Amino acid sequence: MLFLASISRAFPQVLRVWRALSGLLLFGVLLSGCSTYGESVKTVVDDTRQQNYLAADKVAKESLSPWGQDRLLHYLERGMIAHLDKRYQDSNTLLEKAYDIADSLYRTDIKDVLASAMTHPGNATYKGQLYERVFLHYTKMLNYLMLAQESASRKKLERWLDGARVENRRLQLLLDEHVFKVGNYREAKNEKEELFQQFTKVFRELTGASFDPNKLLFRDQAFAHYVMGAMYEQYGELDNARISYQRSARLYEEGYIEQYHLDPVMAKQAWQDTVRIMQKAGGYQDRWPKLVKEKGLNKKTIYQSEMADLLVLQHVDLSPERKVLNMHLTINKKSKQLVLRPIPLGSRQERKEQAAWFYLLHADKGVYNLIRDFYDGSIFNSEGLFFNSQATTLAPIWSTIEKTGLDQTLGNPGIRVAVPYYPVPYEPVRKSAINIDTAQQSYSARYLIKADSVAMLGLLQQVIVSRGELYSAMARETLRNMAAQEALKELGEWAKLGSKLLTASTTGADTRSWLLLPHSIRLQRLQLPAGNHNIKLTSYLSNGEKIEQTYQVELTAGNLKILNLRTFVPLNKKLQR
Repeated sequence: MLFLASISRAFPQVLRVWRALSGLLLFGVLLSGCSTYGESVKTVVDDTRQQNYLAADKVAKESLSPWGQDRLLHYLERGMIAHLDKRYQDSNTLLEKAYDIADSLYRTDIKDVLASAMTHPGNATYKGQLYERVFLHYTKMLNYLMLAQESASRKKLERWLDGARVENRRLQLLLDEHVFKVGNYREAKNEKEELFQQFTKVFRELTGASFDPNKLLFRDQAFAHYVMGAMYEQYGELDNARISYQRSARLYEEGYIEQYHLDPVMAKQAWQDTVRIMQKAGGYQDRWPKLVKEKGLNKKTIYQSEMADLLVLQHVDLSPERKVLNMHLTINKKSKQLVLRPIPLGSRQERKEQAAWFYLLHADKGVYNLIRDFYDGSIFNSEGLFFNSQATTLAPIWSTIEKTGLDQTLGNPGIRVAVPYYPVPYEPVRKSAINIDTAQQSYSARYLIKADSVAMLGLLQQVIVSRGELYSAMARETLRNMAAQEALKELGEWAKLGSKLLTASTTGADTRSWLLLPHSIRLQRLQLPAGNHNIKLTSYLSNGEKIEQTYQVELTAGNLKILNLRTFVPLNKKLQR
């Protein structure tokens, strides 16, 4: 301590230089202090992509604790690996444990609040996103259906279909409860006409807000209802199948396609299946012709009793990984502003994505910000209006800032803040086509319909919570820095700067998500003659290359067969942006 004091007295300029350079040290060398969830399970993801499922499961079992804060992911990731490995019973056992965990974590534990408030958000227990819970039930339904299709015993067939029915009901209840809370697309559309919503739009544009959270909100899942319709159809509940197909069609039509950038023809496909079930069940002669006319359907090809039905579900590649956006938070005492700016790192593409994410969600934009800063004269010193940064005036509460010591904690060189972000979710597969051959004839290629996008579900959810996560990160890092400085205040200026370096090195963001979910889902529904069929699925990648997968299916007249597929882009395959 005496040595440091003598240095301070003899070389005061050293402190000035150190203060100037410490920001660079804080936000350069130490930014790589914490790895992302994707990096921690990279081997699991790579082995899964290469279809080396035994190795992937072994690593997932060892690296994700079944008791710790990642216990939900332990069962979700391993449940998906077992599903892909066609170990459907094992998959359901694992996913049922995941269901129990997710259900028990519905309420926030105070221990998680404290863990994330004073350490790292990744130290809190992972609860999962709503859409992940939807796909948990969806995957379990597929498991039961695959078991039923493989079963030679009528007793086992009924058992597996009963299991699928239970998951169907669970999923239905989950979605109905959520719709009750947030409203459906039709209600959201009606709200736009209200005066309150019109005022909200005006102020959003004035302040430069780049999106309306109400438009991004996950409301209901059209694809889940479509698959539920297929499930009901498989075990003969035609009225429930009709209701599910119809609900799916309306959701696609009223907003789901637009919200998640899906193929517009998917709405017509769901209406065709609604009409087909009406024709198959009978008793709807006065209703289905009106639907055919209203929706522009071809009634001659909708239902043919002598034909078999084939539903092809292609699950494309893997969900994007959430990454870390680092930022510098400081108080500019001259302008009395709280300034936040991004620190893009990584490859050129990653830096561009990080800068774009910050600009989209956090940077100062809009007429109101300009007028506000012009009015109080801070426009001449503002750092938020002319750069990709955010500046918030603290002038009205500056005395409180000084009393609490925030001007010292967040003063030069500032602190590091980290939040999760999504990279641009480029399509790994641009289009897919299916060719079918039998001993008698070949059928022309049919393109698969993009029916859902897990990547967009994750992206929009992250956008919605981004502001809240930023505020939490700012509060957390401010508290941590204040605590560290208080503990070392007797050691002087050097210790203060050292505490900031130490705190910055342990700053992180929660980047966890169910990574083995698909990027997107495509489907095609076909009516074919009964018998054996050779199927070739061709997926065209964004770099011009293609992947071919071949299968054999046996179809029975009057019955529905589901072909459940997964297409992985080869490891280290560079795709065009």
